[in-house]
Amino acid sequence: MKAASVVLVFALATPAQADEAETGAANLDPAAGDPGGMGQPTPPPFETAPAAPSSGLKLGGAIRGRYDLRFNNVGSDGQRRTSSNLSFDTLILKADYDSPTFFGAAQYRFYGGSFLYGKASGYHNYPGEISFPVYAYAGAKLSNQDKIAVGIQPVPFDDQFWGSAFLNSMGFVIGLEEVYNAGITYTHEEPAFKVEAGFFPTTAPNAFGISEDAARYSVNIVKGDPANPLASRNAERNMMVGHAQYRLSSSATGEVSVSGSAWLSTVHNFDTDRDGWRRAFAVSVKAIEGPWHAKLLAARQDMSLRNPGSEQTVTVGNFDAPFNIAADGTLLFGEVGRKVETGSFPFSLQVFANYAYFAKARTEFKDSQRLDLGAYWADKATGRIRIWSELLVGRNDPFIGAGQYATGAAQGGDDHLKVSFLAVFGYYF
Repeated sequence: MKAASVVLVFALATPAQADEAETGAANLDPAAGDPGGMGQPTPPPFETAPAAPSSGLKLGGAIRGRYDLRFNNVGSDGQRRTSSNLSFDTLILKADYDSPTFFGAAQYRFYGGSFLYGKASGYHNYPGEISFPVYAYAGAKLSNQDKIAVGIQPVPFDDQFWGSAFLNSMGFVIGLEEVYNAGITYTHEEPAFKVEAGFFPTTAPNAFGISEDAARYSVNIVKGDPANPLASRNAERNMMVGHAQYRLSSSATGEVSVSGSAWLSTVHNFDTDRDGWRRAFAVSVKAIEGPWHAKLLAARQDMSLRNPGSEQTVTVGNFDAPFNIAADGTLLFGEVGRKVETGSFPFSLQVFANYAYFAKARTEFKDSQRLDLGAYWADKATGRIRIWSELLVGRNDPFIGAGQYATGAAQGGDDHLKVSFLAVFGYYF
């Protein structure tokens, strides 16, 4: 790959301005996963992408803790304050199976017992009070290039993970990045290109929590809690999703590839008993050169809803907490990252910076933004000890800053910059 091409992509992917917001409800911590697929940089091996064993069944999991430093929180008296919390994060159980003919994977998570799920929010606050499957699927290898899979599995809309951040990007917030739904997929992969297509009759199921419909990992369109007058009551059905990726150039030290994706579905409203639709499209380009990687992505999402009230917003939810997003908008995302040589130090290191901007179609809505400056550490000896640390800056982002969660990604929050620091540390077995 020519150096000039790499320089151009890196320059375009550099974050332009600070932008991210924080959650004030139970869900603040969707964990990003290991970016996978053709032409993907090789960031840390996160837990949400199952690493298939060479043969047979492999059981594993992780236990994680977290530290949150939030510079724009609110105390019980309503006054702005900085908060600091060290707490339990999650217990993960997983299973992977692989053979020359068949493969499969499953993962289940347990949350609760942390400051995110306090008694003031209606929880008893014990570990495992909130739990849900992340994925559970099985498949067959039809040939060296073709495979099919059935079950709760990644929806093939661009790469499963758009970047390297633990919290993923604004793409996760609006329900396009790292989504796991129930259906069937087909994958064909050649050295220079990859094609994926899937049909998903329904989303992953609502599991165990106290919300109406949001005890799930992925951000899905859901039935909002009746106590919220701004909530809609919808479900997404019959999703047809496809992704094609082509490698433009390749060398011994890097490559450049481009991708295109499409998502078409039905959105049913339970109050009117009528069907609307969702349409989403994305294009992206990514590059790898030695220890560097970079990515640019643009996505457009539009919904025609049949809500009894406003059709400009829709309720989504995950981690047992519903929130609203704008029905129509354009998302821009860019990331640049690098593996750092650490010599004899016992931990490997990767650093990255990414930026996302969600421009909402309604001019009266306030756009959402996020800047993420992060580092990932893993012990070189076993890779079992893993640490994520990220500085998050956002505006109208539900995952950053008090008061942004319910409407930050919809009409907007207070339109002020919010800042937080997150460190997640875990042992993987």
